[in-house]
Amino acid sequence: MLDIFEILKEQAIKKTAHLPDEAFTIRGLWKVDLAFRPNPDERTFRYNFLVAQTMGQGSCYCDKELQINEGLLGRDSREIISEMSCYEIAILDSIYASIPRSPAEVHELRGNSVEKAVTRGAIIVDEVERLLKRMGAVPEETTIVNVGVVGNLLKALREKRYNVVATDLDSKIIGTSIHGVTVQDGARTYQAVRDADVAVITGMTLTTDALNDIVHVCRENQTRLVMFAETGANFGDEYCRTIGVDVVVSEPFPFYIFQGVTTIEIYRR
Repeated sequence: MLDIFEILKEQAIKKTAHLPDEAFTIRGLWKVDLAFRPNPDERTFRYNFLVAQTMGQGSCYCDKELQINEGLLGRDSREIISEMSCYEIAILDSIYASIPRSPAEVHELRGNSVEKAVTRGAIIVDEVERLLKRMGAVPEETTIVNVGVVGNLLKALREKRYNVVATDLDSKIIGTSIHGVTVQDGARTYQAVRDADVAVITGMTLTTDALNDIVHVCRENQTRLVMFAETGANFGDEYCRTIGVDVVVSEPFPFYIFQGVTTIEIYRR
């Protein structure tokens, strides 16, 4: 079975061998506990994430009980990434922040989170439709599954007449209807991906240990894969080049939920 974390780790070690060690010293770690609802069309996001800082910054969704480990400060980040956890993913993401990459497009979102939430959703939809156009898909005959529900995304896809399915692990929204789409339990994700033409997933699937299986199901069933990533946002180039993800909409920290400039990088296979 594909082990995406191991592939990412091996590529990071290989690609940083010629770079100065100082660039990969862990300088900072912080955890954010948030509740966020940018507009009435969106669900309430309630989660925690960890940010790791070397010369670059990496992020990962994390458990609410996670404690900051000060003992990691000053260590070489490449010595930490042994087994997959939110710490290792955030630290590995910070390593990738210092590896040169080549996005197909870069967007800069400015202003407040209300405006940026809508623009971000539109960018994801545009990438989905670009992919579907290449497939010659007809909206009414096309099924899209959103794994890790984003309300603005569901609304936009429904307005464009696609058949939309949604799955999530958040018990507060499972069984509810968001813009006419009933949110299914995350346990049904693999079946939903199997039955879809396109799966639109969050980078958080790496943390929940679902990404390996999602990629496998997509390969077995010719389901196209689009990822929007805050967790592991700096992996976008590698996801497309090595793992076979069709499109990655990467959002390195600081995310759109904060005021100021947010950078969105697009990677395409």
